[in-house]
Amino acid sequence: MQPPVIDVHTHVFCWGENPADGFLSERTRRGLITRIVLALTGMRNEAGDTISAKIRNRLLRQVRTSSLDYAVVLAQDAVYRSDGSRDDHSTHFYVSNNYVLGLAEECPAIIPGCSINPIRKDALQELERCHAAGSKLIKVHTAIQGVDPSSREFEPFYRLASELGVVLMFHTGYEHSCTVRSQEFTDPRRLARPLDHGQPVIAAHCGTCAFFDRDDYYDGFIETMNRYDNLYGDTAIMASLIRWSSMQRLSRESESIRHRILHGSDYPFPPARLPYLTRTGLFPPERHNSLDMDLRIKQSFNLGPKYATQAAELLGIHSTSDEPVSREAVLV
Repeated sequence: MQPPVIDVHTHVFCWGENPADGFLSERTRRGLITRIVLALTGMRNEAGDTISAKIRNRLLRQVRTSSLDYAVVLAQDAVYRSDGSRDDHSTHFYVSNNYVLGLAEECPAIIPGCSINPIRKDALQELERCHAAGSKLIKVHTAIQGVDPSSREFEPFYRLASELGVVLMFHTGYEHSCTVRSQEFTDPRRLARPLDHGQPVIAAHCGTCAFFDRDDYYDGFIETMNRYDNLYGDTAIMASLIRWSSMQRLSRESESIRHRILHGSDYPFPPARLPYLTRTGLFPPERHNSLDMDLRIKQSFNLGPKYATQAAELLGIHSTSDEPVSREAVLV
């Protein structure tokens, strides 16, 4: 049996019609990147009575019609104060764990990737709840959530994740799409503490940055990959215009590094076709589905035969004939 093809890094956004599901702040809604994504994807033309419904319907349609077997859809936890209380005023991008768990119930091809800010006072309880509900991957957004992954205070969180067998994903590299609390926290070298607990850790974006960013965390990613064999990277957003050289750079690394790179798109951010025309041709059939187009571009680089299926082993999905992961959601 062939292992399943998995996109380990996709997003869903909520406009804010029902804030319990999720929201974008007014500042983020009006931001240039948000307006560009809405325009390039034709999101407003999708079926649905609200923008959130249109975003949801487009995601479901694209996943169901793509060549993927599964897509991990990520939630996005809020910003929290130092006392562990939630700070909605400082939160510009939020998607609840219950929302992505509900998406997974609706579409068996969706794997829920819950998000937990370890600063929150109930982080351990939420980790246990999300794991029980079927989430085998937890995302921490270091830049937007203001989380320093090297902080000693998160030891109990990392220990529990390791005991439960949960894969942790951390944002690494520059963040451009939303208000940032600290770019320094995105340095992959700060992942040593969770890595020391032995569970697989994914450095989202492999520490890459745009060509105009003042810092470059890619070398820190390679350095940490060489130190820890339980560190993986994903290629989310690497087919964009501002990071068009990232895939070529990654494909030149040693085999031991290339074989720990996972496919991720960063959907709904669309891939840029122009830099890759010599690889895909002018009118590739995959152009009608951005998930397929992103995969087509990235598979043209030498990242090894397991590039698109490597995540299956980490998430415990062994073949395309397997039943989808149990998602009996414990909703509160």
